[in-house]
Amino acid sequence: MVTTRFTSWLVFFRTQTRVCGLILLVILTGCTTAPKINSSDDVIESILNYEASLPFGHPDSIEQVYKLPDDVRKIVREKFTAYDRHRSASELAQWLMDPNGHNLRYDLAANLTPAQAFEQGRGNCLSFTLLLVELAAELEINLRVNQVDLPDMWGQDSQNDLIFYRHVNAVFRTVQSTQIFDLAMEEYKQGFPQRLINKRQATALLFSNIGIEHLKNDDIESAIHYLTLSASVYPTNPDMWINLGAAYKHTGRLDLAEKIYLQAFNINDKNSLAASNLERLYTQQGREFAAQRFQKLALRARIRNPYLHYQNAKNAYQEKDYRSAAKSIKSAIRLHRDDPDFYELSSRIKQLTNKHISALKDLEKAHNLSQSIQQRERYANKVKMVIARVRELQQQKPSHSVRPNSATRIQIYGAGQN
Repeated sequence: MVTTRFTSWLVFFRTQTRVCGLILLVILTGCTTAPKINSSDDVIESILNYEASLPFGHPDSIEQVYKLPDDVRKIVREKFTAYDRHRSASELAQWLMDPNGHNLRYDLAANLTPAQAFEQGRGNCLSFTLLLVELAAELEINLRVNQVDLPDMWGQDSQNDLIFYRHVNAVFRTVQSTQIFDLAMEEYKQGFPQRLINKRQATALLFSNIGIEHLKNDDIESAIHYLTLSASVYPTNPDMWINLGAAYKHTGRLDLAEKIYLQAFNINDKNSLAASNLERLYTQQGREFAAQRFQKLALRARIRNPYLHYQNAKNAYQEKDYRSAAKSIKSAIRLHRDDPDFYELSSRIKQLTNKHISALKDLEKAHNLSQSIQQRERYANKVKMVIARVRELQQQKPSHSVRPNSATRIQIYGAGQN
């Protein structure tokens, strides 16, 4: 049996902000030099080669970002090598956050390198994850960085120019179990689309968010440097290009912004934000035909957003428009079948329309998708409540359409089962 353990050490450090992802601090003490790109240059090729153009030992090299003092590594080895790998990972994470340990504070604004996070005793979800992954490697524990796509980032707001939010956590997987270390476990849901990324890609997220903050502060040279570097390090992620395109648009270089936005769109033509940015760019230039084309593409991309359909289903459910709610949640599940919240809402809609057997099956699917004991217990209890309701209806109306034993054919899963 495969089990999953969720570990969080930040219950007492909750923040008013929805997720830790908006980056507010610079990580360098050295100077930066923004790339000089002319319209006649091969723009995309120049960006792709930007990381390689940095001098050896540059403060923003991947090696420098993950560099930790020898005494920090020594402390970790002395404290945690006596444990097995599972316990070492848990003990290390707990020690980092424990007031009686290193006492690292949760700070949304602290987007730092691992060394800076350790030295300053603060970090957000990204900096904590990078620090934990690097320290675990010292114990020969292979923690992975897990990038989580939050619903806000699926293009629901077509007016955004930038990707502000990214949520990450650390994952330790074996054949027997999965451990997840997350600074904002209350905000994390297993059903959100997510993927494991490598250290280079995680560093690109760091660079991109730092670039956004420089852009907000009108430090254009530093913003272009970091955003170009992020696209160079993680060129398959359209978000990196979208942010860089927004920076050039901010400076008035609409020719470069167009090429970079098109690169983002070509990487993923289902990215509604890339299409929306191109629509606004062409509208600004008075190119109505091109603007209309990308307006349609943006709308088409948003229609493919499962969380948009999920929100529509919730709204219709609250307004007691159960037919529309059922249609919207069906679309959400068709587009993304891994979020237990979708099936739970579908079950609630079906219960109110007397489709109890189908409602129970939806709860069963939600249960099977859930990886925490608490969630499984909650869904198991909901199954019992639905069965009790069916039996109550049968007693009130013997000719009820639900057959006497049909509800009980659905297996009630316990929290410890898969």
